[in-house]
Amino acid sequence: MDYADIDQRLAAIEKELEKDLDNSEAWAAKAEILCSLQMYENAIRCCDKSLAINPHNELTWATKGNALDKLGRHDEADAAFATAEAGIYGLIPVSLNVCNQ
Repeated sequence: MDYADIDQRLAAIEKELEKDLDNSEAWAAKAEILCSLQMYENAIRCCDKSLAINPHNELTWATKGNALDKLGRHDEADAAFATAEAGIYGLIPVSLNVCNQ
């Protein structure tokens, strides 16, 4: 894992959020990075912020599900995965595990 690259990506995301706190994609990107760093609680908070703006982002629901699962919150994770799957109508698998990249 290249931490310099991650730091640069997080800095770019923070700049975007300084300009626009309602940027759901920036919140989602931050959540994915935090999840990959095993910062699951922070990732969930970012997912929640993203989903409050755009509740139809299936990848963000999957990221939230992965983070919840890693914390042992399996019922909540299952609900997040079900929401992601419902949003994409089951066309692609929801086993997008960004937390273990």
